[in-house]
Amino acid sequence: MGGSGAAWLDYDVDGWMDLFLVNGLEGPADHPAEATAAHLTRSSLSPASGRTRSETTAPSSSPQDGHRLFRNNRGLFEEVPGAAGAGDKVWGNGLAAGDVDNDGFVDIYVTAIGQNRLYRNNGDGTFTPWIAGVEDSRWGTSAVFTDWDADGNLDLYVANYVTLEPQANVSLDDLVCRYEFTGARTMCGPRGLVGERDVFYRNQGDGTFEAWPATEIDPQATYGFALVATDCDGDRRPDIYVATDTTMNLLYRHGPAGLPQDWSLLSGAGFSGSGLAQAGMGVTAGDYDGDGDFDLFVTNFQFDNNTLYRNRGDCGFEDVTEPSGLGAPTVPYMGWAAIFFDVDGDADQDLYIANGNIYPQVDDADVETYKQHDLLFLNQLTETGLPRFIEARQAGGGGPGMELLDVSRSAALADYDNDGDFDLLVTNLNGAPTLLANEGLMRWPSLRLTLVGRDGNRSGYGARVVVEGAGVRQSFELRHSDGYLGSNDPRLLIFLPGGRADRIEIDWPGGSSMLLENEPPGWLVLHEGRGVIARRNP
Repeated sequence: MGGSGAAWLDYDVDGWMDLFLVNGLEGPADHPAEATAAHLTRSSLSPASGRTRSETTAPSSSPQDGHRLFRNNRGLFEEVPGAAGAGDKVWGNGLAAGDVDNDGFVDIYVTAIGQNRLYRNNGDGTFTPWIAGVEDSRWGTSAVFTDWDADGNLDLYVANYVTLEPQANVSLDDLVCRYEFTGARTMCGPRGLVGERDVFYRNQGDGTFEAWPATEIDPQATYGFALVATDCDGDRRPDIYVATDTTMNLLYRHGPAGLPQDWSLLSGAGFSGSGLAQAGMGVTAGDYDGDGDFDLFVTNFQFDNNTLYRNRGDCGFEDVTEPSGLGAPTVPYMGWAAIFFDVDGDADQDLYIANGNIYPQVDDADVETYKQHDLLFLNQLTETGLPRFIEARQAGGGGPGMELLDVSRSAALADYDNDGDFDLLVTNLNGAPTLLANEGLMRWPSLRLTLVGRDGNRSGYGARVVVEGAGVRQSFELRHSDGYLGSNDPRLLIFLPGGRADRIEIDWPGGSSMLLENEPPGWLVLHEGRGVIARRNP
């Protein structure tokens, strides 16, 4: 039911975002528990109003194909045989992408029902699986790389879902439930199933990870689905938020001695504004109201609204779903991935939501549908001064890409064609993904920033960027983890009111700061400590 994810990553460092797709299997009995274990090697690493259209899609794949990698050749995709060494046949779910060993080449971590796997980018166009202490065999869903302790090495948080142990002698009747809205016979869960605790790994800088010392993570064994690493209290260090299914959402802040401190209940973002646990499936963070801090949006089950949590500062949140316009329009849909991004180039954060039911049987009941429309909400902050959303199709926009019906799950964000606006790759359950190319007219020109860390992690994850121009102040942070099961373009794309950036302030995760002034549109590559190392005009 959960589908699988996608990652945008420039694995060959040619300036174009390539695409990695996670694949699954036909059933738990087909899961090759040790199929790739013999090929794992231990490596010693050196420390160190927008419109969209439906674009080309990858051919439908058999579950026996394994994961798939598509190289981006200037906007056209070519499949790389065997996913360049990362094409294992496993019941895959999600993935995280980041430069784990700080060698300049992005690595991949894939979660699964069964053993999770970390793949090292060899720098020659291939990947190699290696044992690093993160080969968990529980039901892993989403994962995120983040430099929690600011030591320059990417740490890893993995959300786990339920305990799943296929039993040969269980009666089929014991595995069937009734869907309360239609009475249809369906599979059961997650209520009634035993949850799995999440795990947080510390990167030891020598090619291995360890469970975070002296730390208890997810003691109630919640049903973890999606997560995001975001600085919600403004201390320039990442916090971790986990959307969980039917249980309280989790939030971990930096506590004494830098240990993760459970702030789930105190934050106000553990439950809805009514004090209820919802079926959290996807999550994104962004400064939708332009006040300089990062807010949260969580997708939920059908016949319940998705939830927008406004950050009041210091990781204190309030539910502002209804006044934002995101309440009633989301109730008829079952939400999965969600991503804040500027779809129309007007310097405010819009919102995309991937939707799709989990029960094929609902089509027979004629009450709801298995395939659903995804949703694109346009932020009216720039137009009206109020951070309120309107649905693009209802406003006569969105384009033919938003008219599609499918059973969508993950959504990954990238400027795949390097034309200066954001595009989306959406995965669909039991089918090919959909590539949505943004063909809307952007209100303002864009500036793309590629950040290269030095004192902090080389990926630059956790960097905070504030851009001012024409009286508009925009706040961003570099991360890859928004959505559900996926990983996004690691480059920042910022639209410039007035056509230029008066000031760009960058706070690096390593602790240093950088100031740029009077920057035109185009593309900048910034190195922590060295400043601008490459510049390209539009």
